[in-house]
Amino acid sequence: MEALKQKPFYKIMNEICMEKDIEQKNLSYGWIKELKKDNKTHYIMRYQFDLNSAISYNIAGDKFASFEVLRANDVPTIEHKMIFNPKTRSVYYENEFIEEAKKLLAKNNFKIVIKANDSYEGKDVYICKTEKEIENIVRKLFEENNDTLSACPYLDIDFEYRVIYLCGEILYIYKKRKPYVTGDGKKSLKELIQKKEKEGKIVIDISKDLDLKYIPKEKEEITISWKHNLNNGAEPILVDENDEFIDKVKEIAVNAGNAINIKFASVDIAVTSDKKIYVMEINASVCMNKFSEIIPGGYEIVKNIYSKAVDKMFEI
Repeated sequence: MEALKQKPFYKIMNEICMEKDIEQKNLSYGWIKELKKDNKTHYIMRYQFDLNSAISYNIAGDKFASFEVLRANDVPTIEHKMIFNPKTRSVYYENEFIEEAKKLLAKNNFKIVIKANDSYEGKDVYICKTEKEIENIVRKLFEENNDTLSACPYLDIDFEYRVIYLCGEILYIYKKRKPYVTGDGKKSLKELIQKKEKEGKIVIDISKDLDLKYIPKEKEEITISWKHNLNNGAEPILVDENDEFIDKVKEIAVNAGNAINIKFASVDIAVTSDKKIYVMEINASVCMNKFSEIIPGGYEIVKNIYSKAVDKMFEI
């Protein structure tokens, strides 16, 4: 309970409820919040607001389901293949679907991503460059009791945009740059990464092909991970209406939200090095803890977003 209270989300929600005269009760050790006002009761469970239907929530939480629904509605999204765990989904044939992943590997310059179908925050997500790596990662993830996995092409992504979406409206957009360090001509790559981890209180999923003994030149920037998660050291960048891709990103995010009929979510949209734009995933749990901590004014930005979501709950 005490650990939950320390997160910015819980402090923000306490302030919102107090300011809006909402009666609040913590249940299940704080995992669930019960909110009451004007003879209405709503719940927030972790970062899931009482706005989305169970169907929309489950589609968003399933990488392959999201891909299928978005593709069916002509929303640009990254191709996914499904791999089933033969122990829990025995009606399917494991090897058949691993072969599909291997074909995908050959079609995409021998670099694909394998991930748990319900992964989040960059967890259980791996790059595979050989058929053997595919087999090893699939076996590893199945041994960790994942029912289904997704395989998709690895894309060279310049920036990932995160769009906060509420009932057809775009509340906020920022973009993320992959984690990097800047050389000083003295410290090794390993030392610079350790310094970044210590300062950010994070653990970075470091790219395997880095030479950690290398000493970057002064002001030389080295990308150290392929993931765009803030908890993994990615850098959030504020955007405005002059951003080159802002209009297209907004359009795609609204179309994605409409496609799965979701009410409150964050939509992650990738802009690749060849300027193509794809939906990466839709998150029905809108967590902005790290953003609120590292962006100037981030706490108030996040509070405003959650405040609007709470208002919308009591309107519906």
